[in-house]
Amino acid sequence: MAILKNVIICDKATMSQKGSGKIDIMGAFDNIINPLFPMPILSLSIVLMLEEVRQGAIVEIRVNSPSDELISKGEFELMVDPFGVGKKVVDLEKILLQERGIYTMDIIEKIDGTNKFIATTKLFIAEYPPQRPLNQDIIDKILAKDGVVKSLKTEFRPYDNQDEQVKVQISLDPNEVIEEGYIAMPKDDKVVVSGKEYDLTGIRRHVEWMFGSPMPTTQEENEKENKIEPSLNN
Repeated sequence: MAILKNVIICDKATMSQKGSGKIDIMGAFDNIINPLFPMPILSLSIVLMLEEVRQGAIVEIRVNSPSDELISKGEFELMVDPFGVGKKVVDLEKILLQERGIYTMDIIEKIDGTNKFIATTKLFIAEYPPQRPLNQDIIDKILAKDGVVKSLKTEFRPYDNQDEQVKVQISLDPNEVIEEGYIAMPKDDKVVVSGKEYDLTGIRRHVEWMFGSPMPTTQEENEKENKIEPSLNN
């Protein structure tokens, strides 16, 4: 039975033009840090390497969510070298990460009419930005400074309802005046849009890391700073 040797998750991987079974890997990562979930990913690649692979064996993979829901699956024949090491680059497109947590992959070998479970392996962790330790002493020091970020405004559009939005102001000073058209970030980080509740904990964490940073020098930089976008972190 084949044995799992290695799995690499990355932005893109291709079989090298230099031959010898080499694989060119770009943007390998272990976790995805993002302020908002669900989070769409247009494409990513999985590099799968197995040892003791028999010629003609078919491998099936199943990509699972943190709650063990099936996201994607497929089967294929591996390219096996003279030493029994099989390699495959699997490209996934238009994946929607609904949940935070650990995403996994099941690997099954199919040969001679039988299915043999090889392993379940972790692909990556999807999570909000880490929480900044903001005690009162740190808050007071930031508020006492001039020319630093103490309040930020952003617009939230639900992934499943892009026609609606809510404008939120997140301030270090609870007595900060709220700009017209915006609401203060609720204490429980939850907002309601068209009757549905959304958790903005990730956005708050993202913004809190900006407090105390130098103020942007132009409106363009300010808008760029406040824009919340998906990001991949190693």
